[in-house]
Amino acid sequence: MLALSFWGDPVMTSTKAMLLAATAVVLIQGVAHAQTVAPTTVADGNSLEDIIVTARKVSERIQDVPLSIQALSGTDVRDRQIRSIAELSQYTPGLTYSPDFGRTQERPVIRGISALRPEAPQPVSVFVNGVFVRDATLGLNLDDAARIEVIKGPQSALYGRSTYAGAINYATVHPGNELAGRAEVTIAGQGERTLFAAITLPVVKDVLSVRVRGKHYEYGGQYTNSQTGRKIGSERTNAVGGEVSWTPSPAFDFLGTVDWSKDRDGLFPGIARPVPIQAGGVVTNQNGSTNVANGASCNGRTINIVGNNATGIPDPAVPASLTTRTNGWPCGASVFTGTTVRRNQTDLQSYTDPATGIAYGNIEGLQREVLRFAGIANLHFGDGYVLTSLSAYTRQTANLGADQSYNGTRFAPGFGAPAASWLSYDRDRLNYGSQELRLASPQDRPFTWLVGAYFYREQSKGVSTGVIAQNAQFQTVADVIRPKSNASQRDLAGFARVQYAFGDRFKISAEGRYGEVQVRVGGTPLGIAKVTVGTCTAGQQCFINGNRTFKDFAPRVTADFKLTPDILLYAQVAKGTKSGGFNTTPGLTSDVFAYRGEKVWAYEAGIKSEFADRRLRVNVAGFWNDISDLQLSNISTVTSPFTGAASTTTIVNNVGTARTRGVELEVVARPAAWLTVNANYAFTDAKAIKGTETTNGTVFGGNRSVAGFELPRSPKHSATLGAEVGVPLGSHGLRGFVRGDLIYQSRRYAEIQNLIWADDFTHFNASVGLAGKGWRAVAFVKNAGDDNTSLNGFRYLDPGTFRRTAVDFLPRLRQFGGTFGVDF
Repeated sequence: MLALSFWGDPVMTSTKAMLLAATAVVLIQGVAHAQTVAPTTVADGNSLEDIIVTARKVSERIQDVPLSIQALSGTDVRDRQIRSIAELSQYTPGLTYSPDFGRTQERPVIRGISALRPEAPQPVSVFVNGVFVRDATLGLNLDDAARIEVIKGPQSALYGRSTYAGAINYATVHPGNELAGRAEVTIAGQGERTLFAAITLPVVKDVLSVRVRGKHYEYGGQYTNSQTGRKIGSERTNAVGGEVSWTPSPAFDFLGTVDWSKDRDGLFPGIARPVPIQAGGVVTNQNGSTNVANGASCNGRTINIVGNNATGIPDPAVPASLTTRTNGWPCGASVFTGTTVRRNQTDLQSYTDPATGIAYGNIEGLQREVLRFAGIANLHFGDGYVLTSLSAYTRQTANLGADQSYNGTRFAPGFGAPAASWLSYDRDRLNYGSQELRLASPQDRPFTWLVGAYFYREQSKGVSTGVIAQNAQFQTVADVIRPKSNASQRDLAGFARVQYAFGDRFKISAEGRYGEVQVRVGGTPLGIAKVTVGTCTAGQQCFINGNRTFKDFAPRVTADFKLTPDILLYAQVAKGTKSGGFNTTPGLTSDVFAYRGEKVWAYEAGIKSEFADRRLRVNVAGFWNDISDLQLSNISTVTSPFTGAASTTTIVNNVGTARTRGVELEVVARPAAWLTVNANYAFTDAKAIKGTETTNGTVFGGNRSVAGFELPRSPKHSATLGAEVGVPLGSHGLRGFVRGDLIYQSRRYAEIQNLIWADDFTHFNASVGLAGKGWRAVAFVKNAGDDNTSLNGFRYLDPGTFRRTAVDFLPRLRQFGGTFGVDF
């Protein structure tokens, strides 16, 4: 009933008031009739698995947590052949974590809230055993999972650090008292090979234990480059790690972790859409383009391209150029088929910086190395009080060589001047560390509390080059490496949580976090400017400098009521925040240099229930989010202060306000010991409410309003349907099993104009296998229907003509494989 108030379209404030009022009535009535309830007795061993989660920084049974959480056990992860966070998101409706740029530039989405630029603070953060992971999450090794929790809705009160849409907590298998291990090998199509092994070594029983793990993974790619005949989309990872569990006394325990990984990936599969061929101001050949003519309709809106006035604002009184108007505007989904693309690999095979003489060799794709340390210590006082310390430090290097033309074009048009390269090579260094202290009261009392403090600091620096350049004689030469602006961030926060239980049924909790985030960029001399533009003056050293502190308080109040021992009702209101920042491309004007922080007020109500002796689980949640200072991306023209060449870059700007609303449903059933069925569905209606965006004005006749447009990268409908059958075979302990999963996502818009999108897709994954005592063999297929729908896309300029077009990110196609594993 609670979720139904989100359907229809009443005034937002009245709808939220009705929702919270109705929930309050139910809870208050429940308190009036509250009585001691006993735990449900499970009749037999066919009940669903209980999962213990730590979403609120204490251990709780997932069905008792008044939050929308989807959790997968380590067995679930292995059964579904989930190898990455991107694959995890396919099984988690409401979460989108698409690997558009390969295993870099993460851009997660939860409940319609996203960040289109990877350099902007992300709305969803990943934690490993509760420790924040800043970057490289798409390369995380998930093979040693004990469980993975996806927590939806703002978690800023307890977690901070860009969790204002949600959080993902990956818990690894910890060392124990038994000598045990697991080894697994996977061989699949397109040259995929994976070898994973982990072993627990008890040193002193109940005192000291060690777990060591290692992984080798390689994947050859499914797309072929017509320029070179080599594959596009290859990936390779080598990773090792270990954990030490030390419990010298019942009053103290410590878990120390170290993980190292090295990734080596090729160019990711993406392709630029073609533009129409023009002659004499008319289109002579559509050329396979998706562009529609100026004056035509796209997705229910009329294309009316205009130019900018003297202040840079789209103006219907200023006509766009004839070439631009004739070109029209890209519209619709990708029409790419096949497995052949064209990317510039040749110029990336060997690079030497002409200024320093340093030979960097083959710079194609991603070369990344991550070293991470973490320590979690618990000091147990008398009567159940616990002081916890989480310390972590990460050092990361990432070198990325890319073809940003997405079709093999070497240079952008120079219009009579030396042209700018479409290639890029970045060498970035990122170091970050965190320290958290928290004190928790005993959890078996009516009044419980938790207080804590958090400190975080990160520093990044790097260099960049266009790899190739044109000199004054228009000859192709090697481009020099130039420094980027340094950046740093410091986060100081204090947080607390209190909860009071009115008997065994009704609880109220309040959480809050006050934080200050200081963001700095600049201080690095970028080189002598040749032209005066932005903050740079010709003949002088060019600097970019910015320093801002973002302060905010993020509260959350939750009420939950046990209608029966197995039915939980809850409602909550929470505030989420993320900081602002800076656009650091040299040559940008001051009006687009900085952007503000983003805020969300979130309202949620839900029901968690189990029936039939816990063989059937039904969870429903409804949500409403009000977003202010919405951060989205925009195309901005920039003139390089070092070359004078004009180009385009993508920046972050604050568009206006938005709201997202929807409902989530989870059903898990075990009607028999041999059959488990699960269904998950998320409906998300995410729209901008008010605000302006420059490109909207360009394409819609000067009307820059974003009101009514759907937010990018958020499918309105997403769902999974899965079933697993497991039966004994004979009397020798053999077990056969079959699993199938149907995965669906509806249309995802690439930008706020809602003119470019990725079509809906349906993937079917299946596996069949045998298991004996201590071993398991599985054959599987992913994307069995060979669905080639693009993952996502973005608005772009054609690299040869500078006319408007789009880029599409290509999916993984059908793949067969097999896995054999042993437990010992």
